[in-house]
Amino acid sequence: MSTEPLFQTRAFVPTPEQRAVQTAAARTLVIEANAGAAKTTTLALRMAESWQRGTAPDAFLVLMHTDTACQALRDALHKIGVPPAVRQRMRIATFEQFCTALLADASARPVPVLATPEQLRPHVWQAVQHVEQAEDERWRDALQLPAQGDSGFVEEFLAVADRLKGTLGDERAREEQSVSPDYADALGVDYTLLKVFLAYERLRQNEWGDGALFRGTHDATYDLARALHHGAAPADYRHWPLGVRALCVDEMHDMNQAAFTVLAALLNSTFSLFCGVGDRDQVIHSAGGADAIFMAGAITEATGRPVVRLPLTPSHRFGKRLAAKVARLADKAYDSAAAHDTGVALLSYGDGAQCVDLVLAEVARWRATPRARMDQCAVLLRHAHQSVGIENALIAAGVPYTLSGMGSYLLRPEVLLVRGLLAVATDNFESVAEPRTREALMHALVFFCGARITVAGREHESQQDLLADAIRSVTDNPLFLQHFFQNQILPNVEPATRRRLCAAVAVAQEPSAPDMLQRVLGALEIDALIHGALVSRQRRQEAQDNLAGLCAAARAFASARDYFLHLNQTEQRQGALRSAASLVLASIAHVKGLEFEQVVIPYLERGIFPVPHASAEEERNTLYVGMTRARRQLTLLAHAARPSSFVAQLGYAMAASAAAAAPD
Repeated sequence: MSTEPLFQTRAFVPTPEQRAVQTAAARTLVIEANAGAAKTTTLALRMAESWQRGTAPDAFLVLMHTDTACQALRDALHKIGVPPAVRQRMRIATFEQFCTALLADASARPVPVLATPEQLRPHVWQAVQHVEQAEDERWRDALQLPAQGDSGFVEEFLAVADRLKGTLGDERAREEQSVSPDYADALGVDYTLLKVFLAYERLRQNEWGDGALFRGTHDATYDLARALHHGAAPADYRHWPLGVRALCVDEMHDMNQAAFTVLAALLNSTFSLFCGVGDRDQVIHSAGGADAIFMAGAITEATGRPVVRLPLTPSHRFGKRLAAKVARLADKAYDSAAAHDTGVALLSYGDGAQCVDLVLAEVARWRATPRARMDQCAVLLRHAHQSVGIENALIAAGVPYTLSGMGSYLLRPEVLLVRGLLAVATDNFESVAEPRTREALMHALVFFCGARITVAGREHESQQDLLADAIRSVTDNPLFLQHFFQNQILPNVEPATRRRLCAAVAVAQEPSAPDMLQRVLGALEIDALIHGALVSRQRRQEAQDNLAGLCAAARAFASARDYFLHLNQTEQRQGALRSAASLVLASIAHVKGLEFEQVVIPYLERGIFPVPHASAEEERNTLYVGMTRARRQLTLLAHAARPSSFVAQLGYAMAASAAAAAPD
């Protein structure tokens, strides 16, 4: 490419750094960007320039890690002026979507995706049984197989499996080695977990059949990478994109070995130009093998291609005050080229209710700003359960909001369980107006109670089909819920669970009871129920925290019936508030690549954020991602007596007597 660009955008005047990326003649280009340095927009400029210089739109392939990132790039192409007919023909997909489509060529049938640890758990125990039956006598003494039902083992197994798949650990290390305790040590994996992993993968991939039986959320990328590592050729896949001439990757810092193996195969099998962009300080998925090393020398090593590296240095998203705070957090030089400045404020709160009040005050302040759009205000959370009080306050204030990276607390399984029991106790299921909520509520009842559906004469049918049939009946006629509970749930659960369910319903049927919901959960022995149903310790804690928020809200109601109706009405009000311009309530990890005029990050509190025992670097990177989404205003909310360690890192001195607001 010449140094003079052919593509001209009216959206802004590109900086010299952006022009250098847009017109670089390099066949293989990696952009090292800071947050806010317009890396996605710059990638769009690079793509637009390639199109103007003759690359057909159908010859583009852009691979991302999330749907959010895909949409952010489409928005950037629109912003810089690429015509709709052109950008619609450019293929933009996640790695998982791309790999799933290729693997479909070799599959005789669609492969179901099991998205939760709870869905994967039965297959883990099946693998444990296979190991127990087939273990080599030489190493039997080294095994420490868990007792059936040990959710801690399942959680640990799934974490190890994610790491082994993301890094291709076993595939890259094994070669002709036998699987022994010494080999497991060399991999850094417990021997028992490794044996169960290998058995699990043989079962999942159905090595004796006609393709995978199921996949987890990232297994298509792993399956394709594994096949390529073991000698599969691009020509083996009917829809391998041999005609790609422009290959791009955004968020390269999220790349792991599995994704990189697919990328390397694409680079080695096509004559494409390549451009990848990333920010080393945004690595927040290292547990799955994400590593900034794939932005370094890995491409040259795997493909022989020389790599030209170009920087995107100053922020265009936020101003110098926020850049100074980000520099302190990331411990590196950071500057801003933005024409505007970005306000940064630290507010302190004493308890959760005060934190919610401060969030609402910031939202109200934004709403009062002339020409403010509500979808340009985001409240970013580290934990999903933190949305409970905020959602209730937003609904009470009539503020429309959308959720990103999490569902409404009203539709979380443990909350649906409570709503289901209250529906049974009040015999009032018809007040749940939304059919999808009725369906999800019944799923939650069956899931947490461990019930098996039984229908005379239909013993040969699957639980999935029987449950779907029962759900259709109750969804169509809510009066059938009592029949379903009495004739399908109670008779088909463990005696101890039956006792708890009956006791909980009895409490909920009392005409008036102080702390009614707390007593319902006590009768249900909810902690034991959660522990038996949910795999992840973090997910169990989230469920308990969600229910604690529910109990706090329930104290204002005298009876189960009143609170049940309130929850149903809240859901209806929530639906009525939806609009195109809604406040964004999101998990921090889900907004990578996005930006907002106003960002509020609450609950900077010791023991909450950073998460105890988590990777300190990833927790810092997570806050870095959240802070760098802001354009005009960032507001941090920290506990006055127990401030997060990040508060000091950002240069704030804060004690129990801290001022209510400390703008910087």
